[in-house]
Amino acid sequence: MRALEPTVSGFVSRDGLDVHYEVYGDGEPTIYLLMPDVIIHSRAWKAQIPFLARHFRVVVSDPRGNGLSAKPSVPEQMADRDLLDDEWAVLDAVEADRAVIAGVCTGAGHALLMAAERPDRVLGVCAINPGMLLTDPLPHRIAFDFDEVRDEYEGWQKQNRHHWSADWPDFSRFFWGQMFPEPHSTKQREDCFEWSLGAGAEMMLLEHDSPPYLLNAPDTAREVLAAVRCPVLVINGSLDRCQNPARSAIVADLTGGELVVIEGAGHLPQARDPVKVNLLMRDFVRRVGDVRM
Repeated sequence: MRALEPTVSGFVSRDGLDVHYEVYGDGEPTIYLLMPDVIIHSRAWKAQIPFLARHFRVVVSDPRGNGLSAKPSVPEQMADRDLLDDEWAVLDAVEADRAVIAGVCTGAGHALLMAAERPDRVLGVCAINPGMLLTDPLPHRIAFDFDEVRDEYEGWQKQNRHHWSADWPDFSRFFWGQMFPEPHSTKQREDCFEWSLGAGAEMMLLEHDSPPYLLNAPDTAREVLAAVRCPVLVINGSLDRCQNPARSAIVADLTGGELVVIEGAGHLPQARDPVKVNLLMRDFVRRVGDVRM
């Protein structure tokens, strides 16, 4: 059961793959909420949609490979360029000439890429724990060989091709436990676990084996940030165990944006501390969209 049903839902088709989107509310401006990647789908914004839709038009979409969107069959269909073109196609389908774009992790990276390549269409970017290789990764993320066969998989050793294929649910439960270090996060962990099953090991491995993420090159990441002309709000969880929290400060610095650090928050503060994040997002959209109260 949902707190709010979409006013419009549909699909955009690109290269034979259907991407599902939903629209909530009819206010102005439009805010488009992007997923981090295939591991979860648009329900991860469920704590934002009803609140933001009171004030603005809210658009969400499921990434290729999860939710109601089609599943790719080869890694090349998960390339960043295709995902970005999907996102532009959704904005075209809902006739949003201009929008505020918000994202988490790699979704925040996509939002910043979109702002850099089409400044005429992006009013502002809200980047939550942005995924851009602006610093070294957190040590535990690169401590173990992704392709190594092991007798046992413990802790971050579970981030492994063979363990994913053998027991995706085990990795997923571990991963979401790490993403929510905040106490009393059982519901959020369980939600994300369930949403991750829509992708599973098959889609996650396709994504892993796809062409390299555009923002994993430090020079490219800095060039993209230098090209962003719109206002930027960066929200960072101080206990993020996915992205190095130092990256958020660099994004804010290089874009001239505002940085808000939520102490004790993990990778998905919009799920664990929705009131604070919702108010930050609402006020930001009002400012950049020149919305009168």
